[in-house]
Order: sequence, then structure tokens, then C-alpha cells
Amino acid sequence: MPTFLSLPSSSRIPAILGTAIMCSIAGLSPALSETRIETVLGTVTKVDTLTSTYTVKTPKDERICEIRDVPIYSEGQKSDELGSMIIGGLLGSAVGNKLSDNNGAGAAGAVAGALLGRSQANKNAKSGEIVGYRQQESCETKRVILEEVRSKITGYRVQVEADGRILNLETSSPLGLNDRVELRKQVSYSLR
Repeated sequence: MPTFLSLPSSSRIPAILGTAIMCSIAGLSPALSETRIETVLGTVTKVDTLTSTYTVKTPKDERICEIRDVPIYSEGQKSDELGSMIIGGLLGSAVGNKLSDNNGAGAAGAVAGALLGRSQANKNAKSGEIVGYRQQESCETKRVILEEVRSKITGYRVQVEADGRILNLETSSPLGLNDRVELRKQVSYSLR
């Protein structure tokens, strides 16, 4: 007696045909895989702390003092202001009369000469020579930037011996040497 296949209902036929067509276009055959998840125990054999460093900059006013050498000047000789004014006035008057025929030009020259003579006498009195130096403290306030390097723990790199293997893992929790830890082991099997 011949055997007949029963066909699925007409509503399921397009879905089954679509899957078969997609697999044949891609050159794939429907493959199944199996994943197993187990818990294994391991022992911590090494712990390294992972850190991150950063710089904190803080502005601060700081008083800075230093010792500086300040020149000491000799006292200038006392100048005779009156004598310089008289000589300057006489010279100014003579020059004013010679250069101009106007009345009063000699008087204006005398005044200008007297003022110039007085000014020169004062300059001579102030311009002493440097005879030495004295030390004087000089202070000023400056804005400085203080830089502080800080570090922060970001995690831990641990070496764990489990399942006959040495595994390198990272964690955010601190662990100690010889601590016993549970590891999640996931194995997938599939046909090639």
C-alpha cells in the first residue's frame, strides 16, 4: 500500500516555503546548536589593581618674596642755584640782545637763561654715582595654578586557575589571593 504525506494546512505553506527558499539562497542548511552553561570553581592566583590618573588644577593667590639688590647713590654736591641762575641770566640776556633788535629780547633771554641754569644745577645735584648696593626684600602677589595628580581605582585584573586552565579576567570587586570564586562556563556545540 502506498504511503502518502499529509500536507500542512494552506496557511502554513507560505511560511515553510519562505524558510526553505531563504536557506537555499544563502546556501545554508538549517543547523541546530546546543549551548550548555555550568558553574565551576576557581582559585585566584594573582591580583592587579587597575587605576586611572587625572590632574586637578586649582588657582591660588600666592605671595612671593625675594631679596633684591638696590643701588645706593652718592650724595651730589650741593649746587649753587643762585649762581647758576645769575650766570644763565647773563648769558641769556647777551644772546637775546645779539640775535634780536627788539626791546625786551635781552630780558626774555635772561629769564630763559636763568631757568635753564637753575634746571642744570638741580640735575647736577641729583645725579650721584652708584657707590654700592643694599639688599631689600621685595614682595608681590601672583596667581599660580597648583596641579595635583590623583589616581582612582577602576577595577581589578585577576588570574584564576579553574578547569585545568589559567584564566585572565577583569572585575570591579576586589579579590584576594587564594580566594575561591565561582565562574560561569558557557559551551556551545554546533555542526559545521
